Amino acid sequence: MRAIIYARLSPTPRGEESTGGNLAQQVELSQALCDRNSWTVVEVITESDSSASKFHVVEGCKVSARGEGWRRVVELVRTGAADVVVARHYDRLYRTTRDLTELVDLAEETGVHLAAAQARGVLDLTTPSGRLAARIGAAVAENESEMRVERQVLGHQRRRESGRPFWNTRPFGFERDGTHRDEEAEALRQAYRDVLAGVSLWSIAKGWNARELLSPHGKDWRSSNLRAVLLKPRNAGIQTYSQWVEKPDRRRVRVTEETGRGNWEPIVSEDVFRSLARCLSDPERNTGGGGRRKALLSGVVRCSKCQALVTQGWSKRNAAGERYRIYTCSGGRCITCPADPLDSFVVRKVIGKAEESNQAPSTDAADEEREVELLSDEAALSARRTALAEMFAVGDIDASTMRAGIGRCDGDLAKIRTELAHLAGKRVRVDLGDVEFLWEELDYEDPDRIDYVRTIVVQVCELIELMPRGRGVREFKSDHCRITFRTP
Repeated sequence: MRAIIYARLSPTPRGEESTGGNLAQQVELSQALCDRNSWTVVEVITESDSSASKFHVVEGCKVSARGEGWRRVVELVRTGAADVVVARHYDRLYRTTRDLTELVDLAEETGVHLAAAQARGVLDLTTPSGRLAARIGAAVAENESEMRVERQVLGHQRRRESGRPFWNTRPFGFERDGTHRDEEAEALRQAYRDVLAGVSLWSIAKGWNARELLSPHGKDWRSSNLRAVLLKPRNAGIQTYSQWVEKPDRRRVRVTEETGRGNWEPIVSEDVFRSLARCLSDPERNTGGGGRRKALLSGVVRCSKCQALVTQGWSKRNAAGERYRIYTCSGGRCITCPADPLDSFVVRKVIGKAEESNQAPSTDAADEEREVELLSDEAALSARRTALAEMFAVGDIDASTMRAGIGRCDGDLAKIRTELAHLAGKRVRVDLGDVEFLWEELDYEDPDRIDYVRTIVVQVCELIELMPRGRGVREFKSDHCRITFRTP
């Protein structure tokens, strides 16, 4: 008989390393069976990370997600190149009754047999007794798969209930046991304050790299991976659970949901974390393309006509061949303005307003009272949400009632957390004591200094608009810029 040896290695669970030794062992045992029976091996086919129990949905029907190796086996059998398919065990060939149905059809079509080294026998799927033995094996394998999934789900549930940190790799700011790594934790706290005060992610990443404060994987920081770290709920002591969900179009997306408080010490408070998440997800936020902005007011000033943000550009050359910096409306060049005099005008106004703001009375007491009230409402809604799930578990309410109640709770919780984030953002401010030094910081040779000046401008000014200059007017005047200051 002509034999095909097939060896398959199932997908490796996350966090575990896969080795090829198991494949080599499967091939060795299968080869020994072929030698004992004097079978001629026509081909040895191996594949890793291939599941015999996963399926894709195609046009409403489940289709096996077997790998290229198994499709090669079927192709050889259909062309009459082999009489028997040999594996270490039958569960390498099928693990579900649906897989077995396909194999039975293939056996009836081609007369192929199945053989397993550990079973020491040949399975003839064209006979009733052979199909019975195969169905028993498939039922046992399918039950093992379902039990393994159940054990994994229960294990995740126990970890969620215990609140213990469960991290495959050490996260930035923490040790694996949930304690803080002091230097990284302090850098994270400062980063939250800086972002909420208006500092760009690019500047923070550049500072971390200069201090050789690298990621846990030893890589430099960029705006993208810094943003991802800042948006991790674990920094606020929030426990999450992630799982892969397969969509009808065969796309697999990762879904993460918050499951409660962890038992590790948070690096920042929850309201500060939610404030930053709200800030970074704001569609009005100008990201600057992930790099540094080249001008003080680029991405800050708006056009009074179309409300588009302005960008820095250069004027046309004059008779002497010289050019100067200008700000231009990005929406359609509605308005342009010389950059240097506008920068000086805005900084002058910011200095005057900052000194005035420092003398204004504080209104933090009202915010603190409102925050206490919101936190109380949040705790009550969270308790109500948990109670609805428990009532459904014991049969007091049906699924539709539970989903409707939880939906209302989630909507109210979202509103409360948005307001808490706004209150937290109001508390994060740059010290506006003596701001006369802004004139010295206004140096375009050093982008970090420009970024800090912009932070103070954004803190003091709620809106800066370019006004039309009129036909033929080249020089900048004070009425060409309208500033709306924030309430102290």
